[in-house]
Amino acid sequence: MLAHVQPTVFPFYRQPTPCYGFECIYAVDRDLRVGDSINSATLYEDLAHSGAIIYRDFADTLPDFNDFVSAHSARVTFDPARKAATSNTAEIEAGVNEMGLHRENGNLPFNPDLQWFYCLEPAAVGSETTLCDGQRVLFDLSSKTRKCFENREIRYSRRIPWNNVKRFLSMELQLPIDDITDEHLHHVNQLVSGQTYRRIDQNLIASELVISAVETSCFSGKKAFCNSMLGPSVNYEPPLITWADGEDIALDIWDEIKEVTARNTYSHFWQKGDLVVIDNTRVMHGRRRLDDPSRRIFGAQSYRIGGIGQ
Repeated sequence: MLAHVQPTVFPFYRQPTPCYGFECIYAVDRDLRVGDSINSATLYEDLAHSGAIIYRDFADTLPDFNDFVSAHSARVTFDPARKAATSNTAEIEAGVNEMGLHRENGNLPFNPDLQWFYCLEPAAVGSETTLCDGQRVLFDLSSKTRKCFENREIRYSRRIPWNNVKRFLSMELQLPIDDITDEHLHHVNQLVSGQTYRRIDQNLIASELVISAVETSCFSGKKAFCNSMLGPSVNYEPPLITWADGEDIALDIWDEIKEVTARNTYSHFWQKGDLVVIDNTRVMHGRRRLDDPSRRIFGAQSYRIGGIGQ
């Protein structure tokens, strides 16, 4: 006589976003926390496969989110223009206008591997966060445009307040902010290929970054059109974006980028407790116009365990 076999009950199930392929993981047990269910190996494997992971119906609070970021990061960093909410997170406050797709810190010399989001209070209407898989975009670009970006680098040029540069470098170089001097500007110029900081006056720094618009994902190992060409500059002067030699990027190329990214963009309508993790070397993110200013989204940026940005 066969012994009665109890059916296996899984605490969560997976379902990709239709047409876009991002991984959605739903909790079956509403008391389950993401941090108790996912280890770093699984998280990184999911990111290699899908580029972005959306966790829904879990029991995580903002402190749980803070701990989840810590558990799966070698080092956490911050946007220097944002005010910290917890040890690892900051509340997203970026005005009401639509935010273009971008790679977090994509026009700065140090780029985090991971972008994290947590929804404390969802919007009643609109205000969706947008996600766009750069691997798909690179595949969908015309052969001519793809070859342009594979063979030519781009340049971001802008001015940044010295106080913001000091905050950024203090975090990335892991030094007290009051210790940051012009010597550290020169150090970064030597350390990061393509980066040039130059002092304008006591309050302003000129920054130029020459970099490829095509990145290799640190999780999948595949190339992706992942950059900040369409991104916002809510807290900074908008950069001038050209080819590396200063030549203007043709308008038909800009139009193609906008058209291809638009058809590959997923709009995520938040629910309370949603937690999203993004491969910042592959997937660009942004936001639709903020129709409900009462929404509260928290974010974090970090370097992966075993990466080079530790």
